[in-house]
Amino acid sequence: MLRFPLLLKTMALLILAGLLMACGGGSGTEKNPNLKSADDSYTGPPAKTSDVRSFQLNFWEFMRKDNRCGQCHGDSQSPTFVNSADVNKAYSQAVKYVDLQNPQDSIMVSKVGDGHQCWLTSLNACATTLEQMISNWATDSNITSSRLIQLKAPNHIPPGKAKSFPPSATTPGELNGRSFADTVYPLLIGTDPVIANNNCQNCHEETGPPLPQAPFFASPDVDSAFEAAKSKMNIDSPASSRFVERLQQLHNCWSNCPDDATTMTDVIKLFADGIKETDIDKSLLTSMALKLTDGIVAAGGNRHEGNLVALWEFKTRSGITAYDTSGIDPAVDLTLISDINGSVRWLDNYGLNFQGGRAQAFTFDSEKLHDFIQSTGEYAIETWVVPANVSQEDANIVSYSGSDNARNFTLGQNLYNYDFYNRIVATPPRPNGDPFLSSGDNDEEIAEANLQHVVVNYDPDTGRSIYVNGALVDVTDPVGSRTTISNVWDDGFTLILGNETSGKQPWFGHIRMLAIHNRNLTQEQITQNFDVGVGEKYFLLFYVGDRIGIAQSYIVFEVSQFDEYSYLFNRPTFINLDPDWTPVTVDIAGLRIGINGKEAVAGQAYASLDTSVNGSYDPGSGQQLSPLGTIIALEKGASSDEFFLTFERIGTISRPYTESRPTVPDDPADPGEAVESDIGIRTFEEINATIATITGIPVTNAAVNSVYTDYIQQLPSVEAIDAFLPSHQMAIAQLALTSCSELLNNGLVGDKHVFFPGFDFDQTSQTAFGPAAPGTPDVDQQANRGLVIDPLMTAVMNVDPVNAGNNLTTQPDETDISGLLGAGAAQNLDTGLNVVAYDSLITQLINTCTPVDPATPCTLEDTRARTVQIVKAVCAAAAGGAVMLVQ
Repeated sequence: MLRFPLLLKTMALLILAGLLMACGGGSGTEKNPNLKSADDSYTGPPAKTSDVRSFQLNFWEFMRKDNRCGQCHGDSQSPTFVNSADVNKAYSQAVKYVDLQNPQDSIMVSKVGDGHQCWLTSLNACATTLEQMISNWATDSNITSSRLIQLKAPNHIPPGKAKSFPPSATTPGELNGRSFADTVYPLLIGTDPVIANNNCQNCHEETGPPLPQAPFFASPDVDSAFEAAKSKMNIDSPASSRFVERLQQLHNCWSNCPDDATTMTDVIKLFADGIKETDIDKSLLTSMALKLTDGIVAAGGNRHEGNLVALWEFKTRSGITAYDTSGIDPAVDLTLISDINGSVRWLDNYGLNFQGGRAQAFTFDSEKLHDFIQSTGEYAIETWVVPANVSQEDANIVSYSGSDNARNFTLGQNLYNYDFYNRIVATPPRPNGDPFLSSGDNDEEIAEANLQHVVVNYDPDTGRSIYVNGALVDVTDPVGSRTTISNVWDDGFTLILGNETSGKQPWFGHIRMLAIHNRNLTQEQITQNFDVGVGEKYFLLFYVGDRIGIAQSYIVFEVSQFDEYSYLFNRPTFINLDPDWTPVTVDIAGLRIGINGKEAVAGQAYASLDTSVNGSYDPGSGQQLSPLGTIIALEKGASSDEFFLTFERIGTISRPYTESRPTVPDDPADPGEAVESDIGIRTFEEINATIATITGIPVTNAAVNSVYTDYIQQLPSVEAIDAFLPSHQMAIAQLALTSCSELLNNGLVGDKHVFFPGFDFDQTSQTAFGPAAPGTPDVDQQANRGLVIDPLMTAVMNVDPVNAGNNLTTQPDETDISGLLGAGAAQNLDTGLNVVAYDSLITQLINTCTPVDPATPCTLEDTRARTVQIVKAVCAAAAGGAVMLVQ
């Protein structure tokens, strides 16, 4: 059954949101000092050494502010490491609390990370920023040019009993017979008879709300919901579940948050109490056990970060701010913006997922990029990206721009290629950075829908270059060398990720890391950063010393959460932490990865390993056992899953191993002959022509044709109903709204309109459509609404408003459609859908203007212009809805 009214409702909500986007404001933001320039307010003794000067520029200038360490550790409280009177004395104190070789191990970093005087809303962002400042200090002092990783011995804990999730959502627990489907799931989707509304289903269902929010743990498909919900439930400690934490943070509570958090804890506990613990097979030769959080953080380690200007590692994983943690003021923090154009959300493994949304900085913060890059005349943009597809065109990944036609730089994707725009001095002027450099100038297909390290360089001597996964792309800059960006960049532009400022060039995919340098990156530096990788990575040191009789012996894996459903285990390496250890032969064969008390069912890439530690062992880096990586399925989440290793042979001990045979699936049932639906959708040419017929605005109209040209790639090109995508609806909304705007703008003759001949446009919205203001005479608002809706019904549905007839055999009910548009104040789509009654479109639009004093009508929006605006929205919702689209 097609849900015509539901699609029309979605269209109406999109138009409503578009009208409201122009309204809003912002709060003031303090502009921090530029750390790379001298501070005129400092009159104390100059820095005695270059190291003190580096400390002053990279650390002291920033941290001595009163809302940071300067409040206490300036002149009044020991240690005075931000002494404002003498930077040399401050330096002598600061060096006691930092580790310049390993900034992440600094006492100051851990102190701030634990909540001491954090100046941001995220403890993680404060700690990361401070770590980066110390790293910048060390780099400028030639102490180190990258963040180093030092391996340390973890606690030695044998694998224990563990709970694992059952194979399906409906599998009953062995101990109490309760499944996910009858405990947690009803609370997530709001079907519990005690709960009145939809709970998580309002956002986390892939097919329901206008802007679905992943993960889809409220999916109508209970098994899909179960897979998405696993990482949000802690079956070892239900009260620590992410679901519970979010309710405690006042996120989408359905009654009151403390009670809702308790209810969620209870249902997760009921589900978990039915799961039986797994006993470790005593015959296994195991290592000691670790959780991911027991590992040593490897993210960002050993990167080259000289001449860093701005850095986003996206570690916060919540909220609406992605922090610039470069430690260079002012921080270019990004605001995450999800609207009717799409969404942007956090990734659990560091990063942002762009699905039509964007992340945008303030203009005055973005000016830092202008100032630092203009000072050197060269720069590099370095990012790790995962394009969602290779079919998107003219999509902006990272842009420092002011409009569709004016930018300082842009890194974008065009099908299989990356494009690099750069504004230079040229005759005639080229404010858009044209001509762009493309990675596909030689018909190469470079961009792929998987994780890629992309670097674009510019310097005046050699021009532009593009590197992908550490390799230089063999293309020639069409502008050539001997160019300059001096004095042509605009400091009034803003940095934006995932789109353009106009919202017309959305990019779909993941950005896992972004760094901007004010110097070129060399091939060596690019290779170094590519080899390091990206994301939340840990070194897990699995202890095997007790198995081989050699203390301090470990097998190290680099482990990261690959996505929301799996882990990546990479490059197993044998290492002994005793630097004086003399290597001896150690045999290792049949290595497998265990999780939660058992060997993982899939992903055992090292089962055929048969090697020995030998003379190639390096005391500093150990001996790599295999260059391979493998994927292990996530079960309980990064904070709960317990890993260990098993062996067929290690050292002098071994055990027999019989490989279990996989279950052979039954032959698939014959699907029979596919039945093609006799219902389809209009193609983009048909949509354009149909909206033109409805509104009377021809396809040759300049404004309509411009929108059609911009969005033609986002409109359906085939008539199959199952080929309709969310991006199609957005393009249709823009096309319909433009046509209706032209209709209203060109058809008004005084207070009358040729399309709406009976409606008086010389009225406020409240007078025309809503309840009359106190003291004013009542009018027939329902009849007034009909003067707008009836002509649209006739045009869209070919309905005779008098005889209620049409010339089609199949058509949605006109009462439902007119109700959605606003024939009444409120309506309900279909009781069979269990949809709660809500305001119709016109009612929603007039209610956006609510006077503070009921006796005083709105003065800003409740005008004749607002009335015209509402009619445009109703027209667009009608012309661009499912009635027009489906055929």
